Amino acid sequence: MSNDEMSTKPTIETVLERMNAWGEQFRSEFAELKAGQVELRGAVEELRTGQEELRNGQEALRTDLNAGLHRVTRKIEILNDNILSVQAHIRDHEVRLERLEAESLAPK
Repeated sequence: MSNDEMSTKPTIETVLERMNAWGEQFRSEFAELKAGQVELRGAVEELRTGQEELRNGQEALRTDLNAGLHRVTRKIEILNDNILSVQAHIRDHEVRLERLEAESLAPK
């Protein structure tokens, strides 16, 4: 081995060792990134599932609310009809009472 080879060999070996260390570090960090990506994909899938469940729940709630509002609307209509009927009966009684009062005040 020449003198030049002896003086550059430790430098080359040091550079190669550092490059190998960097390579291992990059591989390790890349593996961590891949694991994080897998974990993130799982979390995104859970979010999508949860979002779908929320949509289904909202739709069920909307259906229930619409049915409930329809029942309330129908009951209000019936109540309104009953009030109108009672008012008509009251008006009929008022007319009859007015006739009876008119008859009782009329000369006999």
